Amino acid sequence: MQLQFLIKMQERDRELLEKVKNTIGCGAVYFQKEQRANHCQCYRYTVNSHRDALNTIIPFFKKHPLQSVSKRASFEIFCQVATLIEKGAHRTPKGLEHIRALKIHMNQKTIGLA
Repeated sequence: MQLQFLIKMQERDRELLEKVKNTIGCGAVYFQKEQRANHCQCYRYTVNSHRDALNTIIPFFKKHPLQSVSKRASFEIFCQVATLIEKGAHRTPKGLEHIRALKIHMNQKTIGLA
């Protein structure tokens, strides 16, 4: 199991993602070609390192909370999953199921809120 943090934004916002990467000091920005007709092209800021997620990403966004209600809620779940992985829960069927149950609630849009 790999802990991955990402922010996906429209193609026109690439510069903003580069600023995020440079401010945080880890990760990379990638172009993600979109094949679906009703979606625009986008870029992703991705952190794949478990150590960077725990030691850099989580402390940074706890100190500087995300402004979007839905993104902040997903980040809190990300933190819970990171803690479970750190404790080795992903190595048991019960722990893995708990992580999957949490993940289902990530990236859910909140009606009427950003």
